[in-house]
Amino acid sequence: MKTYFWLLLAILMFCSFTLVQSQRTPLEKRRETVQQEQLKRLMSKVGVDVVEIAARNDQPATYRELKINWADSTKSTTELRSAVNSEQQTPPQNVSVIEDKKRSGTLPRHRSLELSSTHIFIAAVDATDKLRWWSIMPDPRLVRGETQTPTGELRGENYYVSNVTLLVAFPDDPEIANLRFYHPVWNGTDYDLKPLAVVPTR
Repeated sequence: MKTYFWLLLAILMFCSFTLVQSQRTPLEKRRETVQQEQLKRLMSKVGVDVVEIAARNDQPATYRELKINWADSTKSTTELRSAVNSEQQTPPQNVSVIEDKKRSGTLPRHRSLELSSTHIFIAAVDATDKLRWWSIMPDPRLVRGETQTPTGELRGENYYVSNVTLLVAFPDDPEIANLRFYHPVWNGTDYDLKPLAVVPTR
């Protein structure tokens, strides 16, 4: 009797797992389709064509990690600029790769396209302006500062530093010709991408 019970329990668990898997797959497909449409609208404004999702899912077993220095030679390394009007910020004047390493493994994919003015959007693009990979990272230039008001209260504010070093990891895909960095800017109804820098990867 016990054997029959455990066998029945195992069958029920297997059926439940199979049902969950079959229900989840269409949901994931819908989410990927929605994400691809969002990417198409977003990237078409900056002249980048979005390839099919299937072409982007097969990542190589290695990835590259670039250490990049962003600098503005016209400003002090310690100079801070208010981030209140972030859409008016100027791109860095000098962008250089300090280090280029190849590492084993694959990179996680973003499950949602959630843009913010405190982030940077990175697009890995091939020689024909097709999107091969993308990522979103916190803006490394952004720092939080606190100032004291005349009444003695502390008020927090975001600032941009003029010179930063950032690490960017992307798939070791020979088709990738450059990395394009954008700052998401809110236009009142949606985000637009303001170009910041282009880093060749070949």
